[in-house]
Amino acid sequence: MNKIAVISTSTASLDYVKTNYDNLRILRMKIILNDETFNDFVEITASDFYKRLDEDKSLVPSSSMPSIGELFIMLEELEKEGYEDVIITTISSQLSGTYNVCLMAKNQYEGDMNIHVIDTRNAAITEGFLSLEALRLIKEGLSAEKIVKYIENLRTKRKQYFMVDNLRLFVANGRLSGASGFMGSMFKIKPILEVNEAGKIVSLEKIRTQKKSLSRMADIILEDLEKVDTFMMTYISSENLDGLSYIKARVEEVYPKHKFIEAPITPVIGCHTGVGTVGVAFFDLSK
Repeated sequence: MNKIAVISTSTASLDYVKTNYDNLRILRMKIILNDETFNDFVEITASDFYKRLDEDKSLVPSSSMPSIGELFIMLEELEKEGYEDVIITTISSQLSGTYNVCLMAKNQYEGDMNIHVIDTRNAAITEGFLSLEALRLIKEGLSAEKIVKYIENLRTKRKQYFMVDNLRLFVANGRLSGASGFMGSMFKIKPILEVNEAGKIVSLEKIRTQKKSLSRMADIILEDLEKVDTFMMTYISSENLDGLSYIKARVEEVYPKHKFIEAPITPVIGCHTGVGTVGVAFFDLSK
């Protein structure tokens, strides 16, 4: 059986989840605050990042992808450790160019290791769950090819929604027009957005006030869950623990013993979503 490793991008929030896999590596994205550049999690954590955003309302952070050289170094180290296959799981290619960087690395790598690159079409811990599933299947003894096929099927069997509390960074980073952002702020619009099956963020509903938006998002996810038998939930937030607790409580009312993973939104994604975002998703694990 081939020795298989998994490389996950830091957007997947796995730094915040307790894991015991020695074959997991995390490819670091970078966060830029004014003139300072930080490696995701290693040099700035989610709580530190959101604290700085909260303290400086004029701060407009940005992010950058890992370089192909950084990935080459990681691949070379894995090959020296005896790995014959590596599965790279990336944030959705609709949200970042990281997937393309990894494809370039695969095509240009001169070593003997087999490299498999998967566009998870997801983000945050929802992306991370797919990495964890790959690691679980490696432990069970499946081949890299079978694992890739399973993950590429599972990535489409999910629903993912999030509520954005403040549209300022969406406007500042060009994800939303200034006029739309102004109108949204003036009318206290807290939009519900969806990461669709292709991995693209689309507007689902525009709702006034956070309370009403969270209530509606809970309604939507519960309506979706009625159609599945077995599922895994994921919960995310950017320093909005009250909002997150509300969503979890609504799901727990109906499914008191449901399985879930919870993690903060990483600073790379937070560069766009800002403080106060709450997200919920599930994977349909029905046979």
